[in-house]
Amino acid sequence: MSSVTATGTNTTITTLALPPIPRIYANSPSNSTFAAPPLDGSASVLQMLDWHYDHSSSHPFFIYAQSDVPGSAKGNAIRTITWKERVEAVYTGAKLIRNRVQRGLGSVNNDNDIDGQVVGILSSSDSIPYSTTMFSIMRANFVLFPISPRNSPQAVAHLIQKVGVKHMLVGFDQSMQELMERSVEFLKTEYGYRDDQIPATSMMPLFEDLYLENGLNKGKEIVEKIREEIPLKKQQPQDIQFYLHSSGSTAFPKPIPYTTRGYLELSVCPSFGECDLTGKTISMHSIPVFHALGMFHLAWAVTSGFVCATFPPQLPPVQPTPENVFNSAVKTDVDYILCVPSLLESWSQTPSYIDWLVTRKGVMFGGGPLDKGVGDRLTANGVQILNVYGSTECGIMSQYVPKEVDQDAWDYFRFTEHLSVQFVPSDDGTHELVMVSNEHFTPRVFNTTINGVNAYATADLVVEHPQKKGYWKILGRVDSQIIHSSGEKTNPGPLESIMNQDPHVTASVMFGHGKFQAGIIIEPIKEEQFDPKDQVKLGEFRNKIWPTVERMNDFAPQHSRIFKEMILVASPSKPFTYTAKDTPRNNAIIKEYAPEIEGIYNSLEESTQSSIPVPAQWDLESSTEFVRAVVKKVLAIEDIGDEEDVFQRGGDSLQATWIKNSILRGLRDNSTTAKVDTRESTSNFVYEHPTIASLARFIVLVAQRGTLSLLGDSEAQVVERDVKAMRRMAEKYSKNFVPVKSNLAPTSNERKVVLMTGSTGGVGVHVLHRLLQDETVEKVYALIRSGGSSVDSPSIETKQVNAFMERGVDKDLVRSEKLVLLEATLSQEKFGLEEGVFEEVKSRVTHVVAIAWRVDFNISLSSFEADIKGLRYMVDLALARNALFVFISSITVFQRYTYAKTRPFPEQHLPAQVASGGGYPQGKWVSEQIMQNAASQAGLRSVAVRLGQVCGSPNGSWNSKEWLPAIVRSAPVLGCVPGDDRLMTWIPADMVARAIKDFLDVPTAETNGQIAIVHLIHPRPVRWSALARLIASRLGALDVVPFEDWLAKLEEKGREDPEAEKKILALRILGFYKGIAEAQAKSSSATSARGQAESGLEAFGFPDIEIERAKKLSETLADPEVRQLGEEDVERWLRYWGLLKD
Repeated sequence: MSSVTATGTNTTITTLALPPIPRIYANSPSNSTFAAPPLDGSASVLQMLDWHYDHSSSHPFFIYAQSDVPGSAKGNAIRTITWKERVEAVYTGAKLIRNRVQRGLGSVNNDNDIDGQVVGILSSSDSIPYSTTMFSIMRANFVLFPISPRNSPQAVAHLIQKVGVKHMLVGFDQSMQELMERSVEFLKTEYGYRDDQIPATSMMPLFEDLYLENGLNKGKEIVEKIREEIPLKKQQPQDIQFYLHSSGSTAFPKPIPYTTRGYLELSVCPSFGECDLTGKTISMHSIPVFHALGMFHLAWAVTSGFVCATFPPQLPPVQPTPENVFNSAVKTDVDYILCVPSLLESWSQTPSYIDWLVTRKGVMFGGGPLDKGVGDRLTANGVQILNVYGSTECGIMSQYVPKEVDQDAWDYFRFTEHLSVQFVPSDDGTHELVMVSNEHFTPRVFNTTINGVNAYATADLVVEHPQKKGYWKILGRVDSQIIHSSGEKTNPGPLESIMNQDPHVTASVMFGHGKFQAGIIIEPIKEEQFDPKDQVKLGEFRNKIWPTVERMNDFAPQHSRIFKEMILVASPSKPFTYTAKDTPRNNAIIKEYAPEIEGIYNSLEESTQSSIPVPAQWDLESSTEFVRAVVKKVLAIEDIGDEEDVFQRGGDSLQATWIKNSILRGLRDNSTTAKVDTRESTSNFVYEHPTIASLARFIVLVAQRGTLSLLGDSEAQVVERDVKAMRRMAEKYSKNFVPVKSNLAPTSNERKVVLMTGSTGGVGVHVLHRLLQDETVEKVYALIRSGGSSVDSPSIETKQVNAFMERGVDKDLVRSEKLVLLEATLSQEKFGLEEGVFEEVKSRVTHVVAIAWRVDFNISLSSFEADIKGLRYMVDLALARNALFVFISSITVFQRYTYAKTRPFPEQHLPAQVASGGGYPQGKWVSEQIMQNAASQAGLRSVAVRLGQVCGSPNGSWNSKEWLPAIVRSAPVLGCVPGDDRLMTWIPADMVARAIKDFLDVPTAETNGQIAIVHLIHPRPVRWSALARLIASRLGALDVVPFEDWLAKLEEKGREDPEAEKKILALRILGFYKGIAEAQAKSSSATSARGQAESGLEAFGFPDIEIERAKKLSETLADPEVRQLGEEDVERWLRYWGLLKD
């Protein structure tokens, strides 16, 4: 231990000398104005102010744009505040504040009595006067305590009482005055303060009070005089220099003391970085200097010499917005921007903003997680994103600043090298971060020891990058994890971050501790707020935010997903409370909304079936009674028959899951079947057994065999049974056709009136777009399925607008005079339309285009009966008008291609066996058969369009959950893309629409007494291997491997990581890919005339099919110059999925 006298002061401090600093960038030859202060422990941070006054007086400390000053006539000039001005202002403020504190305490005659008193600030003042005042307080020998003005009065009172604040500097604005007044009330009522114990108050100094005009600071003369009047004291290593406070997200904020030694340790952090910051400009426009992040940067400006760009000082202060922060950063030509994630997320939506950010050295974000999609998109465009991680208790713990960041790891960071970091492992692969004291660093708070050394357990959960050792990512907090009754954990932070991106949402808080299911409370933006008891408005708001909830659910593990019924909306009478970081006080909010939360779980419990008693024996009668009770309770339908399909009665995938889980619970809870391993059920058997009776028979069989892995019939038996069911269904809906009247000529192709379904789907959107642009089309009636009577159901107009916007189509088309949107129930006679409306449609229609069809490859044929019934009603309508009927079928009808006799598959009617490979293709075959029967028996003019794989819209929109997008999105994790050198005939959605429009002009001769079958695929195929190489290249030089190798890697990843499904969507449809592999295995190496294997397969097992008739009937497909799929398409897909790496 030694004593030294710091340069420029008369203060002797006892120092525990700091270990050598690895880098002092300020000593570089390129720096001419900033002299590096001593960083060996011989000078405190406050003493370094005097050093710079003597050695760095012309070096800039603050800059701001003159054009940001209201009424300024100085154009784009930049105002610079030098170290000389800064230090003189600090001394001016020290004198002013010490005089105020003396008067407030009545200690004028005993000046030493007031040294070390705590002086607080409660103000929203702008950065320059606020930061200057902070240093003035400390230079006046007081302890500084900046208190966030975002605290509640109770929290402010708590902090004042906790550290014994004696004087408060309060902002000029009314809100700050009222906040202080209410805080005083709590000091009296909650803490028993007498009037003489209440801290004295005075006004926050203004810029003009500190930065005196016309040289009134009098330069060195006044500085020397104040140095003599107020000699610097309280600079021993353990003397407290200032308090910061924690965010208070779980309770009242806690004061965190920073000593002389602690502040010095913090100040040298940039010396352990990789970049010379001396003379660089950092935008601090959006960072409150009372926040720890702001205070840390003020210290680093002292030691490293970077320049702080801020808004100009003015009253009232500038309130940061995404626009004014960005504009001011541009004007001041900053090198780095320091901001919170929400600003970066906002900027990412404007291409010109991104273009400018690319030119900066880096954008530093801190205070919370950045949306993954936003970060990926920005880094793909070349923006250098720097993840700043720290805490009030420990300072900044990430390296500050790294030279560059790997684009694949922008959301990870490396710890700065002078820290001692311990990682306490959890059973889920995460680690709790613990910071251990060493010679360079001491946490400001201790709450544990590691090997006998004081340490601070941060409660932050981190995970290491799977490939890049030493790179870590914050996942959330130990104390914020939601532990469900199942034992599974939800990490709410990343999910809330996604939810908060919704433009209708101010903030969100997840809940569900001790419950089976998670929920979320949403505080709408001010313009959207309403009384959540209003069920209509509640439903409308849930619909507005649902796309964001779906995006959040895509990211979440299954047990953390939010259902619409589990969304609470905050009441204006109970607004969220916020921390100093402007983040919600989660625990306080959950406590405030405890009655509503309990109520929503009670409502959910009423819709589940855990109270249904399990039968003692699994005989057919008791099994039927049990299943009947479960189904009726889940569907909330009393009149469902034992042979009725649950999906036709309104059941959906969620309800199917509830039914399945209830049955599995029953099997577990029954003593005779308790040993049945219910984990064997890898699929939902409700799809295979969609009636009460069939489910009951299934349970009996499980009970008898003691396993869910039942051995089924042979393939031949299955095919025979399926074919019989298909023929019965076709026969049922082919009875009593009314033939076209002999005097009714075919409708005109020059004045079309089109009735269509499916206009909100991925193909239908573009078909509707093309029809509305077609001069031969006079009117389009679009039947849109009713969303039911629920208040949560959006209007059909909203559905259509949303569909247009998602696919990049002009949403204003919904107001076209040609378009009539009709809410319909397709399976009802006359589609559920009013009599007059239906008769109008019937009298005018010339063409019927049937696109709407349930997309579910899990359910059986019986569950598609409603779709088939609706098709029959549309056939009847077409017959009544001799209108052309166009039905969108599917190439999935070739599911069991081994039963086909001719390959490539011709544009002809198929044997039922070929289409018997699942309920979806079976339903399409049945529909084609009904159309054929109607053509031969009643004269229906019709076209069946067997549609191939559609590969996205012109804007790149392609559902990321589909099988191919899931493959591509898995590539960065697996490190490879599956290859296949065979051809592929995938076709863009807009090309599909143009071809369908062409088919509306099919000649009558093509449909005379028979159905015209066409195959709609790309007429100019390309090899998948070519696109695979493009994708691999754009994603970072990944490998292209055989499909079976890719599948093996996927399965291995799923075995290694129980949470892998959260990151790799492809794992959720693993069975589908195994099916492709089986098809690959059947393929021979010989090649057919079109380059496909003799098995008749294209890439990924798609059927090799003919399209000669389709080309004959469509000028779009016949065009020899039609554009092939290529790099442009790949670029659009990758951009839409957020994967593009430039």
